Amino acid sequence: MTAISATSIREAALLFGITDNASLNEIKRRYREYSKEWHPDVSDNDAQEAHIMFIKIQGAYDLLVEYCMNYKISFQDEDILKDISIMAGNDGMERFRDDPIWG
Repeated sequence: MTAISATSIREAALLFGITDNASLNEIKRRYREYSKEWHPDVSDNDAQEAHIMFIKIQGAYDLLVEYCMNYKISFQDEDILKDISIMAGNDGMERFRDDPIWG
């Protein structure tokens, strides 16, 4: 297993094409895509190259999942509200503030 460092996490993310943010579900989806492409039993690439790449993909996935599973998530009200507004793409209250139902 690769030692956990900021560099190794960044390299694992770049291997999966993650340059900014990704959810755990997105990481899993990309892992499945790359696994189908590079698994030595089904890859159209050279068998040795596919084997090496598949090992890299598996190591990167393990590292990213471990990082995500051990990342502390805040349950403070202000952090939850900030995260929800980011997920929604905007602040819902700003969008509906003048609406008689929501305002």
